[in-house]
Amino acid sequence: MTNPAEYLLPRPPFKLTDEKQKVFDDLFTSTPAEELIDYNLPYPKWEFLSYLCDSRELVLHGSQNMDISVVEPRQAIDIRDFSNREAIYATTDGIWVIYFAILDRRKHRDLTLFNSCLRAQLAEDQFSDPLYFFSITHSALVKEPWCDGTIYIIPRQAFTQEVPQQAQGFTVIFPHWISCQPVTPRARLNVSHEDFPFMEQIHGHDDAILVRLAAENPGGFPWPEALIN
Repeated sequence: MTNPAEYLLPRPPFKLTDEKQKVFDDLFTSTPAEELIDYNLPYPKWEFLSYLCDSRELVLHGSQNMDISVVEPRQAIDIRDFSNREAIYATTDGIWVIYFAILDRRKHRDLTLFNSCLRAQLAEDQFSDPLYFFSITHSALVKEPWCDGTIYIIPRQAFTQEVPQQAQGFTVIFPHWISCQPVTPRARLNVSHEDFPFMEQIHGHDDAILVRLAAENPGGFPWPEALIN
């Protein structure tokens, strides 16, 4: 039996000092509404983004379109009902959102995404740090389909989070949110593949094998037989 934990990546260490919190707050509050954040801090952008969502009622939406004034619902295609509807898809995780922003799906239209971000419940009020898995179509991965993108920082009020689920005997929560209403971003932040900390850990998969295995065994994540590297 596959042990999913063998494939999940722990979040890099993230120590939130008083100094880091202050400069993050100052940068965000000094950015005019709906404007581009001029990021010149010595800390990873994913830390800044995660901190914003931990400290404020915000969510993050990643896109290759770098000039969106209003984020609108789009139809997604996924095997799970929550991710297979016309909606705005967002997260409160600063790493996961960069992954979606830096994949050039307009140029590489054959590219499919297979990924996860979750926290596992360890005790009644205790959850693990975020755990990740990333994979894209292998034929696209070898072409290095990276591009610059933009993270849209959006008020959370109109969004609903995916409900907790049971997996491998654990309750898991996903920082996955959707809204069916158009929203105006509070601010935006440009990113590149250099801002993504797991570039060397992105798997490649065979689309046809993955689809077949997922249908045959829905609980078999991450279906390693479909992974090529």
